[in-house]
Amino acid sequence: MDVASWLDSPDVQPGGTLAVETRATLDAFDIVSGRLMAGESGVHRYTLAGSPGVTLQAKVATDDFDPVVVVVTPSGARTDLSNLARKPDAGGKGAPTNDDFVLVESGDYVLFVSSRENVAVGRALTTGEYRLTLLCDDPRKAPAPVPTATSSSRSGRFGAWESEPR
Repeated sequence: MDVASWLDSPDVQPGGTLAVETRATLDAFDIVSGRLMAGESGVHRYTLAGSPGVTLQAKVATDDFDPVVVVVTPSGARTDLSNLARKPDAGGKGAPTNDDFVLVESGDYVLFVSSRENVAVGRALTTGEYRLTLLCDDPRKAPAPVPTATSSSRSGRFGAWESEPR
């Protein structure tokens, strides 16, 4: 089964056997903890405001299950980030990669976090804790330039870096 297609299942709805629990609105460098609960909370839903060109990394650290992470763009396109989301220090739950997801449009993006077991059977069977780390970087925003040193009439070892008195 295509991992992103499980979101179309009637079970993946509030009140379904793989109920979606809305968790939080995320900012660019948020770290949030979550806990999937068998029979209760099978999918966690997060939102994030995004704009084109921003690079997104959504990393999940867990020792309790094989994480599934799907991002849905404002226009509804879905991308499975599961292979990109496994954090290197997550205790061997998959192989981490250095690939990023580049946002293509402005608006609200939705991130879904679940377990591979929950997705495969369509029910909330997994119980386990995880930590979601969200990193966003806009390459169009250049870092502030470092001020250049100006000469100073003051003498001394650090005279070139001292500012003139006003």
